[in-house]
Amino acid sequence: MFLYRQARADEVSKVAKLFHESFNQYPFMDLLVKREKKDRSFIFEMHKVLTKAYFKKHFCFVGIQNGEIVVAALLKHRDKPDISLIDYIAAGGIKLIKIGGFSVLNMLKVANEAKTSYKSLKEPAWYLEVLGVSPSYQRKSLGSKMINDCLISFISKCGDGILALIMNTDLNGSFYKSS
Repeated sequence: MFLYRQARADEVSKVAKLFHESFNQYPFMDLLVKREKKDRSFIFEMHKVLTKAYFKKHFCFVGIQNGEIVVAALLKHRDKPDISLIDYIAAGGIKLIKIGGFSVLNMLKVANEAKTSYKSLKEPAWYLEVLGVSPSYQRKSLGSKMINDCLISFISKCGDGILALIMNTDLNGSFYKSS
């Protein structure tokens, strides 16, 4: 049986690990972190800080199969402000700065530039920050199911609005068109 729900506080590290494993070889990571600084602990810590910040201020959803988190998503509420530098610091960003130095500034710059397109929309928009599927469960439509069965349903119950996201590879484009 498959279950969708909001993540619990004790699951934040598991969700961050899932994101880390999902995006370990993802080309977008090269934009966030210079290739020579692509330290695994920094990238994991980046996912952990982002997940923790979203958990506190917006939404973190998980999909569970056989007691294991196999898909997760971070969703920004349409009516709440974006995650701020203060939110990142409160979520453990100091450790991230210690590990990655100025890579953190590059990460924030790229993330903020990416979000400008959805901010220009005229109607209220929910923003899908991250959607990750455990590598052993990829290519089984779990991402599509998370969007359709969990996120769209949740957005409808909360007063609607559009779901905005950013695609940064051709593979992403074909995935989201089919969702």
